[in-house]
Amino acid sequence: MHVSPVNSVILAHMFKNASASRIKKSLGQHFLIDRNAISRIAAAIPQGAQVLEIGPGRGAITNALLERAASLLLIEKDDVLVAEWQEKARNISSLSVIHGDALALIAQTVATHQPQWIAGNLPYNISGPLSVAMFACNLSGGMVLMYQREVGERIRADAGSKTYGGLSVLARHFYDVRRLLSLPPGAFSPPPKVHSAVLLFTPHGRTPVCDYSILQKTVRQGFAHRRKTIANNFRGVLNAADWQALDIDAGLRPEQLDYPVWARLAKHLAGMTG
Repeated sequence: MHVSPVNSVILAHMFKNASASRIKKSLGQHFLIDRNAISRIAAAIPQGAQVLEIGPGRGAITNALLERAASLLLIEKDDVLVAEWQEKARNISSLSVIHGDALALIAQTVATHQPQWIAGNLPYNISGPLSVAMFACNLSGGMVLMYQREVGERIRADAGSKTYGGLSVLARHFYDVRRLLSLPPGAFSPPPKVHSAVLLFTPHGRTPVCDYSILQKTVRQGFAHRRKTIANNFRGVLNAADWQALDIDAGLRPEQLDYPVWARLAKHLAGMTG
């Protein structure tokens, strides 16, 4: 459903009021203002999709998504901004708003509303744990998410890389990951002290061999001490016979194991605990 020209004008100017545009550092707010980046992010989501946006802020990405989405659900924590969005949603049938913390609400929101896509300029201060929660969501469409560049590089890193870690493994449970674009600090207001990256997560369609929850626990323990071997990180849990049965070199370090190996390990651990 398209937004009417009148509503588009309202949305374009809704945050000129000083009280609505104030920035809360505690929420990690850096608002995207680069028009080309906004267009490319929106264009990554198909016309007519059902979309969930995390942290719409002043609405730069939101306005573009409203022109494409059949329905758009927002999760916003900022009290002032959410009040503005709730007011605008009264006049836009395709728009709805949830007031709260995305980290606490994401799982239930996805289960209840079944969006095809998730989009968002993620707050830098919670991007890690929020990603862990979102990577558990097996969406039919995918995700377009913005990160601090270093976090984005960790997520899309391959096994063997120094930046490869738990987020790299968890992201691959349901998705293939690629970088859509990189953004300098000047693309935001206020400019952050870091560069940013937008990642595109596309469902790979393969049935995982283990549950996401057990993979998450396995990865947490396996990467607890990166300098130690995988055998040392699972000392007292797995023995030499287990590693042989799994066909995993126990002398490797956690960053040397690719996703299929981690999934195989998680499945084995799940079987041991019944």
